[in-house]
Amino acid sequence: MMNALATSPRPAPPPAQPRVTRPAAAAVARTPSERACLIHLLVVDDDVAAIEYLGQLLKGFAQISFATNGEDALRLAELHRPDLVLLDVELPGMDGFEVCRRLRATRGLAELPIIFATSHVDPGIEARALSLGANDFLRKPFDDVQVLARLRTQLRAAAERTDKPEATSQSRTRILIVDDDATSIQLVRSLLADVGECHFALNSAQALSLVGELKPDLILLDIDLPDSDGFHLCKRLRADAALGQVPIMFLTQSHTLGHEARALALGGDDFVRKPFSAPVLCARVRRLVERKRSLERRQVDHDHRQISDGRVAAIVQACKDAILVVDAAGGVVMANAAACALLNVRAQPLSLRLDELLIIDALGRHCVQRASGQRVPVEVSTSTEGEGADALTVHVLRDTRERDREQALARRQTEAAATRRATASMLSYIAHEIGNPVNVIKGFAQLMQAERLSASQADKLAHILDAVGQLSGLLGDVSDVARMESGQFHVELQDVELHTLAGQACEPAAAQAAAVGMLLSAPPPAPPVRVRADARRLRQCLDNLLSNAIKYAGDGICIAVEIEARGPEVVLAVQDRGCGLSEDQLAHLYEPYNRLGRDGGAIPGTGLGLTLTRDLVQAMGGRLEVRSQPGRGCRFEILLAASQPTDNPD
Repeated sequence: MMNALATSPRPAPPPAQPRVTRPAAAAVARTPSERACLIHLLVVDDDVAAIEYLGQLLKGFAQISFATNGEDALRLAELHRPDLVLLDVELPGMDGFEVCRRLRATRGLAELPIIFATSHVDPGIEARALSLGANDFLRKPFDDVQVLARLRTQLRAAAERTDKPEATSQSRTRILIVDDDATSIQLVRSLLADVGECHFALNSAQALSLVGELKPDLILLDIDLPDSDGFHLCKRLRADAALGQVPIMFLTQSHTLGHEARALALGGDDFVRKPFSAPVLCARVRRLVERKRSLERRQVDHDHRQISDGRVAAIVQACKDAILVVDAAGGVVMANAAACALLNVRAQPLSLRLDELLIIDALGRHCVQRASGQRVPVEVSTSTEGEGADALTVHVLRDTRERDREQALARRQTEAAATRRATASMLSYIAHEIGNPVNVIKGFAQLMQAERLSASQADKLAHILDAVGQLSGLLGDVSDVARMESGQFHVELQDVELHTLAGQACEPAAAQAAAVGMLLSAPPPAPPVRVRADARRLRQCLDNLLSNAIKYAGDGICIAVEIEARGPEVVLAVQDRGCGLSEDQLAHLYEPYNRLGRDGGAIPGTGLGLTLTRDLVQAMGGRLEVRSQPGRGCRFEILLAASQPTDNPD
């Protein structure tokens, strides 16, 4: 039945209400699925250890930016618009409080979640941070589980603020009135002015064209319409998935039996007959709008929880440390990728119990028990959420094998250094104490040389003096090694002319070589070549290399001393064509007291010469290199920096 005014001339319809316009594409917020894979965290901290820790913990996010001072933090925040900021209090220049204040005053960043992270224990620091607008506060040292939980909470809160559907972001409720009675429309609009803004359609076609653009919060629907009836329109509206939970109230003059039941069966939410009571209509409208809002809030909460849970799941899966989540019965309900790798399994070990995976060994250490029987030592951090049968315990496991190896290596190095220092101290003492009687023996032997001796006595005295000379040289080497180990060794660098030094060393060495049937050749005459070195110590190094060549090269072998320029360096080399050294001998060449298998032979020596030579060359800023092949001899090269030429004054 049509309204009473339908057969009489219709008054002009009420002025058209402004239609709701949707934001331009560029202004539409990212969808939840898009935001879930575009999380951007900004970590502001000048503590390198904290940066490395957070970088590893949060690795796997699409973007993680770091700033070590306030200015860079503000610039990166403006540039990238991150989803969350982890902010230290103490920063060089601008402190964290000022950074927080400026972020809160920056357009577009005022709602940015900020978590302060600091080692301060003063409760006033936390109060000040929260008063400046911080969302949360963490203290160092960090706990993995706590950091992840706080991130989860703040990401969820941010999602609730920024990801709300368009319908709930409007401050006014939108009501669509579908009726061809202008008087009724005007009356309903005036009654619901305090509830929301009212839009109208005079027939089904107008309603269908307007509803998609308007996205109303409530539809008031008459049964009798010019081009259809309200039942048919209700059915079409309920078939539109985009309308979701929009309530439909039938508002009609119909008193036909069965109309109310049919309207509710087709998806109507309420049925009010005209004439109606104004307070009742307003109360029913408010109830339907509030019910819709409540449903939307629950849906938004559910969606946001899924979004934030997905974000946290991404963090957990990408976390470098192994994470196991265990239920109240001790069964594993979740393991991240790092946990699967630590357990050496491909799939999550959901069929196993924690006490089968995590044990304590005989040394009292926590260990992960692999299926192969291998035990991996771990460091464990535990946190429990919930109570009773619903409790979940999170175990963060960190493989300590690498750390244990590093600590063991550091202990061995410390012990070796202590042993070297103790040995050096002992050697220095022994060399000093033995040196006095050796000097006495040498002095009296020299006095005896001045006396008239038989040939046999003179030969024996020569042997004594030779032995004393070797012992004095050994004591000198031991003293030098002791000073090297104790850090008390010093060299005096100056310009040294190599041809002169080589000639001085080659003259006595040539006589020694000739005595055993060897030929020693000195560098040919050439223009002066100067290097930065300690002349006495460089002569000592060359003497050691020549002595070794004469001792070990073999009878009839030629030995050559060579000098050549090589870029900014100068090479002083000793080349022999003797038996050479094997790869295994080269690997142990500079070990003190190691004579490379020649102990106990007729050739005298202690195994200190090359070690001392290398250390002396390094002390002068150079390096000692060796090239050798078995059967082809050895080439030892001392490389030193060439002296810088100076201009002679006119």
